[in-house]
Amino acid sequence: MREDTLEKIILETIDVPSLPTVATKVLHLMNDDYSSINELERIISRDQSFSTRLLRIANSPYYGRGRSIDTVSTAIIIIGFNTMKSLVVAASLKDLHRNFGLFEQKLWEHSLGVSLAASFLAMETQMLPAEEAMVAGLIHDVGKTILNNSMAESYSLVIESVYEQGEHFIRVEDEILGFNHCNVGGLIARKWKLPKNLEVVIEYHHAESFPPFEDNTHETLCEIIKIADTMCLNLGIGLRMPSTVPAIELERIGIAEEKFNELQEKLKRAYVEQKAQLME
Repeated sequence: MREDTLEKIILETIDVPSLPTVATKVLHLMNDDYSSINELERIISRDQSFSTRLLRIANSPYYGRGRSIDTVSTAIIIIGFNTMKSLVVAASLKDLHRNFGLFEQKLWEHSLGVSLAASFLAMETQMLPAEEAMVAGLIHDVGKTILNNSMAESYSLVIESVYEQGEHFIRVEDEILGFNHCNVGGLIARKWKLPKNLEVVIEYHHAESFPPFEDNTHETLCEIIKIADTMCLNLGIGLRMPSTVPAIELERIGIAEEKFNELQEKLKRAYVEQKAQLME
């Protein structure tokens, strides 16, 4: 199916939501070379519940490193200006859920687990900044959120089939809907004008091969998210494991099996610690 035909079908089938207000304003800052920490802090601080959520992330085991962070400005300095802008977009995705039942809870837990796993893999390989991998992990499954909101009745059939048959989401989505969460996520990312690295990961994190990217780090990011995703499925983090899980090709990111096993143990501990802070 041609890409423009697929896009037309998707747009006729689903409602394209607006990005939450805070994230929209932050994205405008991304395109402003003269934007400042003060401007970013002012936008975030105007939304009390959102700034509280970001402070939880800043105080998590991943970022906090034993020190207490109690202001948005300190969080921005510690996490980094550019990473913080992307993290705002990722963290705001929770606000897209129209309902927050069991599936939404498991989907958020899965995204949290993938973000941690991806950051650990990036730190170990030194192939990408860990913060970039973390944000990509948080946002990679946004297509599922949009589908679940926009066509709840049809998507409930997808979820039911996935769990009853032990199948993969992407296969069941293609069969029942005619497109999948990667197609939808990529389209949404372009409509929202997300940074290119996030758009690529959202659209290609299940791809067996990749188109030629202008930036070769995009392929690396996709590989890390694919492996992080499989790690979480194997460990039962969030969404239930399908009956067949893709083999993890560690050679693609140059990690030895023994080190990978250590990272899995590290992930289990970090996930338990961080879940309690971020799920409120």
